[in-house]
Amino acid sequence: QAHGETLKDLIEKNIQIYFERFEKEAKLIRSEVLERAESCLESLQKQSLNYYEGIGGISEGSNQGILEIAMLNFRYELLYHAICKLQIDAVDGCTSYALLPEASVNSHTIMGQNWDWIPDVECAVVTTVSPEGPHHLAFTEAGIFGGKIGLNSEGLGITVNGMYTTGDDWTRFEKPFHLRCFEVLGSKTMEDALDVLIGTPRSCTANFMIGQAQNSIMDVESAPDKYVQISPQGEVLSHANHFTDPDSAEITEPPNPRRYLSKFRCERMEALLNELKPLDVEGIQEILKDHENYPQSICRHPDPDLPPEQHTVTKTGVIMDLDERKLWLTNGNPCKNEFTEFSLLN
Repeated sequence: QAHGETLKDLIEKNIQIYFERFEKEAKLIRSEVLERAESCLESLQKQSLNYYEGIGGISEGSNQGILEIAMLNFRYELLYHAICKLQIDAVDGCTSYALLPEASVNSHTIMGQNWDWIPDVECAVVTTVSPEGPHHLAFTEAGIFGGKIGLNSEGLGITVNGMYTTGDDWTRFEKPFHLRCFEVLGSKTMEDALDVLIGTPRSCTANFMIGQAQNSIMDVESAPDKYVQISPQGEVLSHANHFTDPDSAEITEPPNPRRYLSKFRCERMEALLNELKPLDVEGIQEILKDHENYPQSICRHPDPDLPPEQHTVTKTGVIMDLDERKLWLTNGNPCKNEFTEFSLLN
């Protein structure tokens, strides 16, 4: 409920932004989107009462309808599915990374990402204190419960990348993307987190990078019925918005003439990590500001060659030291905005 009360105005703005996005990109009017959100909400009540009640609390605190808040929380399944089916040159973004202790100056496990998305979407940092499980600190969109990029008091962290395959279907009503993020942040071990991601089938495709203090990082490319686990090559990991080897995994990605830009960002990130390691927080900040291939760079900016509804920008640059339980992030492009430090230990 505090999330809803504190971020009330930002939530109202996000609701409007997403309804416009659904209509423009997915060809879905408000009533159709709410009908789909209601179906997802019915399934969610059986999957996680905690998350269901979290949506209800945000609805109450923000004075917004529960279906509007549900729409925000299921927007990943609903929007990516529709874009995939229409084979639109979809908005893409996000470049994730992780370093084993051997690649960091302080010998800690460090991970993070540039999270690229719709320019006007409003975001926040939230802290969740749980009586049963780990506390966590996370970045999220205003109105989305729990968090999507973050770390917990067990030193476990998560980053995310949007992807899609031809098998995506929101009507499978499997555990949704944002619930899985929330449950990873509530996990005590890598094994628990991995089970959250691959223990049950999925409705839609996504990439998750997970890590834990004291030497553990892994990437999980997850399609509805298949997944690929990727371990670090050497001491670093990077990922963007495409499958590393879809043919070997027998996974079909829909045509996207801009997929090469995702491959560029992933390769550029890996090259910079390897070239500049061992890295500290300041060194990683400089990588997240990288403008090679601007505006379609690691630090993303609006591309004037694209229509406004396809603009993608870096909404935040994130660095997490899992051993120190600290997170640094920007409010906007890392090249223009300072990194603010947050700590779970304070």
